[in-house]
Amino acid sequence: MPLLPRRYLLPAIALLVIALALFQALRPATDKKPRGPQTATVQVALATLRDVPVELETVGQVVPLDSVTLRARVDGQVATVPMQEGQAVAAGQVLVTLDDAELRTRLNQAEATLARDEAQLANARSVLARNEALKEKNYVSEDALRTVRTEMLALAATVKSSRAALENARLQLSYTVVRAPFAGRVGGRQVSPGTSVKANDTVLAVINRLRPVQVAFAVPDRYLGQMQPLRQGGRLPVHIASEHDAALRAQGFADFVDNAVDTGSGTIRVKATFPNTDDRLTPGAYVKVTLVLETLKNALTVPAKAVQQRDERSTVFVVDAAGKAQLREVTVRTLRPDLAVIATGLKPGERVVQSGMLRLTPGMPVKVQEPRP
Repeated sequence: MPLLPRRYLLPAIALLVIALALFQALRPATDKKPRGPQTATVQVALATLRDVPVELETVGQVVPLDSVTLRARVDGQVATVPMQEGQAVAAGQVLVTLDDAELRTRLNQAEATLARDEAQLANARSVLARNEALKEKNYVSEDALRTVRTEMLALAATVKSSRAALENARLQLSYTVVRAPFAGRVGGRQVSPGTSVKANDTVLAVINRLRPVQVAFAVPDRYLGQMQPLRQGGRLPVHIASEHDAALRAQGFADFVDNAVDTGSGTIRVKATFPNTDDRLTPGAYVKVTLVLETLKNALTVPAKAVQQRDERSTVFVVDAAGKAQLREVTVRTLRPDLAVIATGLKPGERVVQSGMLRLTPGMPVKVQEPRP
């Protein structure tokens, strides 16, 4: 069969396309399959009533309930260090002792001085009594009696001063034994036997009270109204967790709110207390904090992913009794990553679309999977 010349090839192709288009247009209507309405497969959830805690998430730092840096109160030399590094100690437990030889000598001297002065006072009182008896018989003059009485009073003052000196010597001697002021945990070793220490200068030990322990965090001042219970001496539930330790989870109560807002950050400082019976909370560590500001009773809730934003409006798709998706505007009271609390626009038990809504249009029939309560 001879081929068409090239100049006739393009016109022939164009005629063929036109013929096919006319054929499709002139086909009987019975040859065309009618298209029914489109149907979307969706997953739904029921709008349900439940108690919903209103939470604020932030970051906090673990701080000891009490912390003290113990220093020597007298000059001296370390004799013994009974404590161990990182040891848990009880209140009153001996941590460090200083050489007390010099102070014990001073105590003995103060005791001897007091004994001498008390003997002299006793003798002066005896002399005064004897002179008072003689005065009644006019054997001594009033001036002589007055002199004896003055000497007795001076010795009484000397005895009082000697007793004070003795008490001070005992107090200074007691400072050579350093005890834990409260139950807690000591840090690293600060001194060793033989170390020379100066009063109110040399650090002997650092103790932190860890049972209970506190977590400090900052809260934006816009939440002050919801923290009013703290200002009235109440408590708010707090949950903490660690990004580095999955097992570190604890529940406590916020029981302190500062008396002023930090004007630089616009936040107010809050502290929560935790029992820390397992000693997992270590001072200085950072933790994730969830503060429960309030609990909404019988709140109407839907999954958060069911709520969409359209032109600054919050909307959901509701599946009606006819199995069609209807667009509904709602008012969201609180939105969490997993849950939305609806103030208006829905009723308990209504089915809302939580998956498959991207291709939905109002009034479109839907194929509903089992609802998720």
